[in-house]
Amino acid sequence: MKKILLSGYFGFDNSGDDAILKAMVEDFKKLNRDIEIRVLSKNPHKTQKTYEVLASDRFNFFNVLGEIKNTDLFISGGGSLLQDITSTRSLLYYLFLIFTAKFFGKKVYVYANGIGPIDRPFNRFLTKKALEGAGFITLRDQKSYNFVKKLGLKNKNIKVTADPVFTLESISEDETLKIFADEGIEINNKTIGICVREWKKAPDLKEKLARVCDTLVLMGYDVLLVPFHLPKDHIYSMDLINLCLNHDHIKMVTKTYSARQLMGIFKKLKLILAMRLHSIIYASVSNLPIVGLIYDPKVTAMIEQLEIKEYIDVENFKEEELLEKVKSALLNLGERKKELYKNTENIKEKSKENIEIAIKLLEK
Repeated sequence: MKKILLSGYFGFDNSGDDAILKAMVEDFKKLNRDIEIRVLSKNPHKTQKTYEVLASDRFNFFNVLGEIKNTDLFISGGGSLLQDITSTRSLLYYLFLIFTAKFFGKKVYVYANGIGPIDRPFNRFLTKKALEGAGFITLRDQKSYNFVKKLGLKNKNIKVTADPVFTLESISEDETLKIFADEGIEINNKTIGICVREWKKAPDLKEKLARVCDTLVLMGYDVLLVPFHLPKDHIYSMDLINLCLNHDHIKMVTKTYSARQLMGIFKKLKLILAMRLHSIIYASVSNLPIVGLIYDPKVTAMIEQLEIKEYIDVENFKEEELLEKVKSALLNLGERKKELYKNTENIKEKSKENIEIAIKLLEK
């Protein structure tokens, strides 16, 4: 039996990273091969129960060493693991795992990563050293590829594919309607979704969005806030709602849902204002037109990849500008859906290459 070890930002109740793990595990299980899947997680018990895999505590040094020593293929990804915008500490953790796997002579696969920005020179140096010996590197967007090339990497096994989440499918409509019933939310064909997070460089974001929500209600629309990373997004979204004038037409999803469940929710919306990267991915898979709220290069890269025409920079926009983008998307819904479907199907095909490369590495 071949053993693979998955490392990422797993076990933190972050919808995007949980979706990545779900997609990766499902893709491996679809192969019907004799493969043992193990995961490094902050919450090993929950990870084992949710994904039906074996899991170890990612912060237990000796457990981590043992897992790496006993695996056949070490997989780092997906997500934005290799960057120092969040923190250098996080970057060093993932680089340490890669260096350790190489030390034990294990095959290393950097799987559908979004790499960069990495601003500090020493961090760039370490990242280059770690990636140089990887068996293969797949990247989820062209910006990451360009960044890796700027590092001066000599590794030739690098390819742009796509985020693993593009291979997931939503729950059924009946299951979706049950979620709305349980939440006590009435959904209609004029409901606009918003997925937002706190961003310290945009301190007045929720105030601006509250005024946008009030205007949308005056235009005859309902608004549904969909938090992704609980409890932070939940608290931020609730604060946003409390700033609004008309609470009757502005609701929020209150529970934690899987990627497939969130895709089901998205299928019932008319349009979404999406800030978190995986809210954009879920919307594209659900063929839900998007207005992008850009706060990070990874969001910019996805918007470019999907050729989304309506977007704003959350650090520098006026409410009137965002409302004009929303109106433009609403006026061109049919065209936006066609464009989104075409681009998403192309990306889905690229996403399938991730697992094909993993199998080739295992068979070497």
